[in-house]
Amino acid sequence: MNRVYIPILLIVGLVVTDVHGQSTISNSPLEISTGQGLWGAFLPAYELGVDSNGSTAIRDDMDVVGYHGDLRAVRRFLGTRTNLESRVFYGTAESTTNSGGGSFDVPQPNNGSLVSFSELVRLRSEVENYGFDLSLRDTWITRFGGLSAGCGFSYIAFDQSFDSTAGPADLLREELDSDFRGGKGIVGWDGSFCGRPTNIDLLIGFYDMNADYSSQAGILGPSVSEELSKSVTTIETNFTTRRDFRKIQVGTTVGIMYFSDMPTINHTLSEAVSLGTDDAVTLKLLFEILL
Repeated sequence: MNRVYIPILLIVGLVVTDVHGQSTISNSPLEISTGQGLWGAFLPAYELGVDSNGSTAIRDDMDVVGYHGDLRAVRRFLGTRTNLESRVFYGTAESTTNSGGGSFDVPQPNNGSLVSFSELVRLRSEVENYGFDLSLRDTWITRFGGLSAGCGFSYIAFDQSFDSTAGPADLLREELDSDFRGGKGIVGWDGSFCGRPTNIDLLIGFYDMNADYSSQAGILGPSVSEELSKSVTTIETNFTTRRDFRKIQVGTTVGIMYFSDMPTINHTLSEAVSLGTDDAVTLKLLFEILL
């Protein structure tokens, strides 16, 4: 992280015109804002069983859209360059898919032995995303606006559930919970865009991921649990613009976050269920109010 942070500070120093200041768009010592809106998650696909043609019998691509909300606070230490920033957030989404019908085989979670079915299978998938960030940021007021750099601690959690039923019976219930703990490096700009106060942030995160899998196998047999740990890198960017509406400051935030690794469930013939990883992306569109 130091290799990224030091060159940024040198570049910022070359364009500084005022060594003090936390923002070019606000002099408030404390700002609290809340945002509500849409959340899109493009997570690794879930697949279970094969049909008579060798194709996946039960599948959800896990490209889902749902709700996202967050609460953000910025504490500016006036007379210095430093901000203390915190954010808590929560997002959720779900989807429902059906098997194509006809006969198909599903491997048991504990040993991969095949079990045949001919009933219509319905899969209900759900994901919850929550966590918090706590960071320190220094801002240098320049002729180009406010340029900032900082770092902080971050925690992100994804709780996924996959519930499948064969006719009236429970086929398989699986839980996949993953925790990301680590830090973020931050660079940002604030100023005026189209006459409105605007922030643009770029964040690079480095996390330790711990994933826990468990199943309640229903009619498929014994339950199974698995664990996976891995180092993960994230890249995130956020664009926020605000305006006054009837003496209330409202804003819009668009954000995208890329995960180099997200856990995924592997169901393999003649083998117990295992965990792997694939990349993932989340999007958010928030409408905010400054409290």
